[in-house]
Amino acid sequence: MASSSSDAFGGPPLARARDRILRVLEELTALELRRVKAALNQAPVAAGYRTVPRGRMEGADALDLTDLIIGHYGELYGVTVMGEALRSIQRRDLAEWLLRDAPHRPPDDAPDDAASDASPLPAERFVLRHRAALVQGVRAVAPLLDRLQAGGALSAEDAAAVAAGATPQERMRRLLDTAPAWGRSGHGCFLRALRELQPHLMEELGPP
Repeated sequence: MASSSSDAFGGPPLARARDRILRVLEELTALELRRVKAALNQAPVAAGYRTVPRGRMEGADALDLTDLIIGHYGELYGVTVMGEALRSIQRRDLAEWLLRDAPHRPPDDAPDDAASDASPLPAERFVLRHRAALVQGVRAVAPLLDRLQAGGALSAEDAAAVAAGATPQERMRRLLDTAPAWGRSGHGCFLRALRELQPHLMEELGPP
């Protein structure tokens, strides 16, 4: 695509990474959208990040997929991952437009506090360490589901499966079972929600 000061698809430039990712996804055909989902699931990512699980992307439209990408990778690295996925399906025109003049993080520049699977983040360690206390102490699970869905860390299907638990304890167990797929942003969203919704419990458990 030719570089210019205007949006290649018409209208003003899109500065926000989220808006740029959504724009390129909306340009894809149904077949290309399926192919880019496969590319996102198979492509290697930088240390400290996990690929979006295939099951989370099934049935996702352009808006849902944008939220998943941002939720898993953040806006800066999300642009890089999306650009590579577009190149892999031979949509280099969209990849070039996405990356042009947009702030993004190269694959080898993961955040300093990013952790690999062998070294969990503090928020992940907190969830693992306090699983039993969270299961017993959190009674209102629905607000947590709402926060995680809004943050793109939990799919509607997963939320429905969690909500189907017969007791608060069972619902919390099901929710924590989905934690490995939350990613960095999802764990952060979970802890922020707990601090707001369960301040006394969080005070008892201490910092991550």
